[in-house]
Parts: sequence; C-alpha cells; structure tokens
Amino acid sequence: MKAMADTAYGWFAAVQNQLGISVLKEIIVCVAILLVVFWKRKKIRKHLPPRPFKIPIVGHLPFLGKEPFRGLHKLTKKYGNVYGIYLGGNYCVILGDYKAVKEAFSKSTTTDRPDVAFDQVPDGVGFSGVNGQEWVEQRQYCLRAMKHLGIGRDSWETHVQTEVEDFVRKVSMYDGRPFDFSKLLTASIANNIGSYVFGNRLPMSKENIEFLNQCVDSSSQFSAQVGLRISFPFLSDVLIALGLTKYATYKKHIEQFNKFIREQVELHKKNTVEENPDNFIDGYLMKIRENQEQNLGNTFNYTNMYGNIQAIFIGASDTTKTSLSWLLLAMASDIEIQKRVHEEIVTVLGREGKIQWSDRHSLPYTYAVIMEGQRWMTIAPINTSRIAMEDIKICGYDVPKGTIILANNWGLHNDTKYWKDPEKFQPERFLLEDGEKVNLKPESYVPFSYGKRNCPGEVIAMMEMLLYFVALIQKFTVLPPKGKLPRMQGTLGLTYHPVPQELRFVLRE
Repeated sequence: MKAMADTAYGWFAAVQNQLGISVLKEIIVCVAILLVVFWKRKKIRKHLPPRPFKIPIVGHLPFLGKEPFRGLHKLTKKYGNVYGIYLGGNYCVILGDYKAVKEAFSKSTTTDRPDVAFDQVPDGVGFSGVNGQEWVEQRQYCLRAMKHLGIGRDSWETHVQTEVEDFVRKVSMYDGRPFDFSKLLTASIANNIGSYVFGNRLPMSKENIEFLNQCVDSSSQFSAQVGLRISFPFLSDVLIALGLTKYATYKKHIEQFNKFIREQVELHKKNTVEENPDNFIDGYLMKIRENQEQNLGNTFNYTNMYGNIQAIFIGASDTTKTSLSWLLLAMASDIEIQKRVHEEIVTVLGREGKIQWSDRHSLPYTYAVIMEGQRWMTIAPINTSRIAMEDIKICGYDVPKGTIILANNWGLHNDTKYWKDPEKFQPERFLLEDGEKVNLKPESYVPFSYGKRNCPGEVIAMMEMLLYFVALIQKFTVLPPKGKLPRMQGTLGLTYHPVPQELRFVLRE
C-alpha cells in the first residue's frame, strides 16, 4: 500500500513540474465537473421508467403489431404500469393502469400536446391541439359557446330527436335487407353537430353522405397516436408528397374538409351578425372583430376558428358514430342482451314513446349496456398524446421534460384488477347491487380520457348514443346478414373503427 502511495505521489509531482500548478488545478476542476455531470446523469437514468430492448432508428414500433394497444398491454404486464418505449426517435412514457393515469393527468404539467400530434391538419384542431394560455382561452370559449347555443340542453335534444326520427325512417326503407349502416349513421350524427356549427343541416344526399364519411374517417385514420405518422413525421410527409401511402388519400380528404369549412365561414362573413348569434361561426366571427377593433391581443383569429370547427365537428361525429357502431354489432352478436334492452325500453316507454335525457335513469340496464360498449371496445384505445412540460415524477419514476406521454386506455378497460373477464360483454358490471341504478363513475373507466384535458363533449356524446340506441332497438331487431356473424375486427386511427360490414334492421311487429 505504501509503495502505491509513493508511486501516485511521484506521478503527481512529475505532472506538476511539467505543467505547472495553475494548469494542473484547471485539469482537476474540469475532471471534477465531468465526474459530477456523469454522476448526475447516471442518477437520473437510474430513475427512468424501465423499457424493453429497442431496434436502432425504428425503436419499439415493430414489436407493437397492427393493434398497438394490445402490444402495450402485454408490455405493462412485463414492465409495470409506467415504462418507456421509443417510437422512431421519440421517447415516450406509457401509462398502463388507472393509478398511473390518475397521477399523471392530474398534474398541471401534463396538459400540453406535442407538436407532432396534429401538425398535419390544415389550420390545426383549435383547442384540441394548442397549448398554454391559448388552449385555456379557446377551450373556455368553446365550452361557453356550447352552453349558450343550447348544446346538451332541451332545445338541442329536440333537434337530435328530429335527426334520429329521420335516421329511423331511412333505415326502415331497407325493409330488413342488409346494408352498411355506418355511412348513413356518420352523416346523421354529423348533422347534429353541423347544425350547431353552421346553423343548418346538410341534405342527406348520397354525395353528402359520402363526403361526410370520408372527412370523419380520414381525420381519425391520419391522427393515429402510434404509427408511421407520429414515429417518422418527415418520412411520412415525403411519402404523402409522392402519393406512396394511404396517408396521401387521408390528407386529400382532410384538405377537402378544410376547404369546405373555409367556404362556410366566407358565407357567414357576407351575412354579418352583430348580436345573439345562433351558431358557432357567427359567434366566433364576433370575437375576432372584437379582438381586432379593440386590439385585445388575445388568441381569437381565423386559424383557431377553423381549427376549433374541425375539432368539434370531427370529434363529435367520429366518437359517437364509432361507439354506436360497436354497440349495434354487439347487439347483433348477443340476441339475449338485445332482447333484455328491448323489454326494458317497451316497459318504460311503450312502442312509440321517446326517451328524454333527463329520464335516462329510468332505463338502467340500457344505459349500462351503452357504458359497457365503451369499455368492451374502447373507442379511443390510446389516449391523445400529452407531453411533460417540465421534469416530473410519475409513480416514483423520473420523466424528463419533453417526453411524450401516452395512456393505454384499452389496457385500463381490460385490467383484471378492476374488470373480471374483461373480454366479455357484461352490462351488469355497471349496475349497482339492486340493479336499478348505474355506477356512473367506476374506477379504471376513461372513455372520455381523464383530467383537465379530457373530452369536453361527454354529455353530448352520451345523449346522442342514448337517443339513437333506444330508438333503434325500440323499432328494430338488429341482426347480421343471414348465415353470417358480425366481425369484431377494427382499424385503429385516433379511434378504433369496426371494419365496414352490413347489418339487418328488421322492423318489430
């Protein structure tokens, strides 16, 4: 030991003689700083969430499969409720259970969206895509506008009832023959929100039905939260420009819809409304004029108006249509459940009565079926991405600033800690013990996301689903084509759409 100490001292003295004491001090200081930096980085890394092995450049994307939410759920079982993956070069943290989602999305530092979330949409998606004070201003205004214009209230409910009656009449015209119901359903539901946005409904012509269906489906497919677009945005843009991917078609439809919205706004600008607007566009135009005339410096501008319209129209149409589509397929698959729903409806409403939103509690089993439909086939399996606005902790792990955060909603809805036999369609799981009341707020149930940035249209969507579902089951027996079974496969975009297929709506006697 003494020999080693003597050797080290001799080396130190030799270096000092060659370099001089001042240079040696600088070297020691630099080495010390490097050691501190290395130690701190090592300490931070030690607290990062665990992650599986990744392939250079592509990351973990190849391991997730065509339905990434299932692949992510398998990784949750292996790595825990919080873990990291790479989508291309983007580092993401996955939230795999209710505890993690509740903790993460209760923070004010996880409300922002990453830039790549909706950057492909012309004019963006308004309050759904912007961040900071701009998000606060735009979301608050949109919510106030909905309330002012009666969305979710009796006046709007009457309009939806009228649209439902028109939809039922069109379904009746098929006289029990199988047809692809989803396109007609998309156009009908889109008209509900269209009357609020534009002040009028579109005629249900074949061309309009096809146009609305393309706009809604393409917007959803283009905005998938796990896939080529979010993993490799530059490559995606190149392929789109060359027309070498299905995303090129999606973007074409999105641009057509953006053009349609701009044309509608121009029509409203020619007929200026100074007070008491009866639709979203006229009200927002008033806010823009107010901002310009008084130089208020707020975020009310044409880009945000176009973006808000796109977010409201697509969001309200896509989620409700997709939920109802899966629900009708479930009824066609399980005639016994459908029979019980019909019996409850007829007992409470008779064969011609209409359900009112205020009376929804009178149909507990029917409402439980709707809720189970949203759990069983999670409409938005992967939550719209968030981003860590600063260094934060989630369930004890360090999540660095700028990290993309994704919640696996499908995993929450299939977590056996909360849901027994989650793969089965069991409406009873939402009924309380007496069977007469519905558990409206169960844990690990997030069909409309969680936290401050959850979906603002929950009541609207649930009202529409109830009105359409009750009217259809009251009037028709829903069946698959003869000799076939409903296909429970889907395609994943922002939402999880059932594959196109036909059903029969046989008029009840």
